[in-house]
Amino acid sequence: MGDFWEEMGEAFSKEASFDSLLQGRELDGPAFTGMRDLTDNARQAKSLPLPVTAGTRVRFIANLGSVLTYSDVPDPKVAGTVVTVRTGSGDTTSLDDRVFVAWDDGVFRPILAEHLRLMRSGRTARNVRMVVSNLGDLTSFFTSSSRGGDLVHKSTKDLWSVTKSGDQFVINRLFKDTGEPLKV
Repeated sequence: MGDFWEEMGEAFSKEASFDSLLQGRELDGPAFTGMRDLTDNARQAKSLPLPVTAGTRVRFIANLGSVLTYSDVPDPKVAGTVVTVRTGSGDTTSLDDRVFVAWDDGVFRPILAEHLRLMRSGRTARNVRMVVSNLGDLTSFFTSSSRGGDLVHKSTKDLWSVTKSGDQFVINRLFKDTGEPLKV
């Protein structure tokens, strides 16, 4: 019985182990992290650039990593529209690398920017964003809210925000974090 353990001791000695192969080498650096760096850089390069303008049409990239990230994923054939959400830090279309998207299947899902791509067509959804040159153009659609910079849609009572971008006014529909439009 003693011979067996002596033989095993020799088989797993320091000189015969894999540790001796790595002895004196750093486990950091390009030789050990090169593949991870390549995949991280590629993922970042293909990621949807932030910030995203409300009304931008996007599609979901279905791969093993993206599908396992969410409990409910959109069908890859279904497009979505980036929407503005009111948060504690202000109105935004993204938070912590997650973009707020109202999908054409009727479900609101915040999705990581790395799992989204721009739609090939340059179409912008009309029901979440408008650009006008004069606020007088909106009198038949909106009335002012008590909070400055917000408008209330007359027929739906949805809340919209108003910002100025250069010579144009940009009006974005505001959504709750559940995906429902904010109402007055």
